[in-house]
Amino acid sequence: MSRPLRLGALSTALLLAVLAAGCGSGGGRPDTSAHQKLHWSSCPAPSSSQDAAATKAPGGQWECATLHAPLDYRKPHGRAIGIAMIRAKATDQRHRIGSLIFNFGGPGGSGVATLPALANSYKQLRTRYDLVSFDPRGVGRSSGVHCLGDRQLDAFYAADSTPDDKAEVNSQLRRVRTYAAACEKNSGTILPYVGTTNAARDMDLMRRVLGDKKMHYFG
Repeated sequence: MSRPLRLGALSTALLLAVLAAGCGSGGGRPDTSAHQKLHWSSCPAPSSSQDAAATKAPGGQWECATLHAPLDYRKPHGRAIGIAMIRAKATDQRHRIGSLIFNFGGPGGSGVATLPALANSYKQLRTRYDLVSFDPRGVGRSSGVHCLGDRQLDAFYAADSTPDDKAEVNSQLRRVRTYAAACEKNSGTILPYVGTTNAARDMDLMRRVLGDKKMHYFG
C-alpha cells in the first residue's frame, strides 16, 4: 500500500504525473450540492499523511466533518470526493459574523491539522467567526494522492536533491520520473482535478454549505 502524498514531495514529479494522467469517472454519488448537510463530530488525532507534529486529537471545541464535492465540476452529478473539514464555533454567537475559512497553502498543507495547532494566534478572530479549515483535495484526510510505498518514499526523500554533476542530475531525473509514474498509476483518476482552480471551487462550495452569502477567507 502506498503512503498518502506528503508536503515536500517534488512538484516536478507531480507536474509530470498530472500531464500524463487521464480523466476518470464512476464511483458513488453522494450529495455534492450546496444543500448537503455536514455531519460534525469529534476530531481524531492527526495522521502521518497530514504531516502533523501533534499526536493528540484537538480539544472539545473542535469538530470535524466531510464535505462531498464533485471530482469534476463539469460533471456535478458524477463521481464525488470527500474534503475533510474542521471548525471551532465563534465564542460570541450573538454577534457572530459567519465562517472564516483558512487555507494554509504549501501547496499540500493540511488545514485540519494546522488550524488547531495555531489556534491561539486567532483567538480574537474566533470571538465573532467560526474558524474553519480543510485538507485540500489530494491532501491528508481528503481524497488523497498516493504515489510510492513507504520504503520507496523514504528513499526518495533521503536522496540528494541538489545534484552537482551530470550523473547526479540524471539520477535525480530517474527518481522523479519513477515518482511521477507511481503517482499516475496509483492516483491517475484524481490527479487531473487537483490544483488551485478546484481548491477555489471547493471553498466556494464550503461557503454555500456553511450558509454564508459572502466568503470570509484567510490565506
